Amino acid sequence: MENTLLLVAREGMGDAPPELQTVLIINFFRTLLKENQIPGSIFFYADGVKLNLKGSVIEDQLIEIEKKGASIITCTSCLNFYEVLPELASGIKGGMSDLVRLIGSSAKLITL
Repeated sequence: MENTLLLVAREGMGDAPPELQTVLIINFFRTLLKENQIPGSIFFYADGVKLNLKGSVIEDQLIEIEKKGASIITCTSCLNFYEVLPELASGIKGGMSDLVRLIGSSAKLITL
């Protein structure tokens, strides 16, 4: 998965009640680590930025995924919109130019 871009636009995973969405996203990121399927990049935007904040349900997994080589970028405009910029847990802040570049250079794009 090293040339794969994960786009995370929601605070959970799937079209389900919020509690199930949370369980699914936790299980997904734990399984990525367990199976050593580390994507090349993860881009968080919209409500998805809440998953990359200090204290989020997947904070530990994101830190570990970054240590294993994934590039983690979180939308600066979204962080500013939610007024949570200082709470970024891992990776860097980025913008649409970063997203466009990642889309263009990735062999596979997966939206969660």
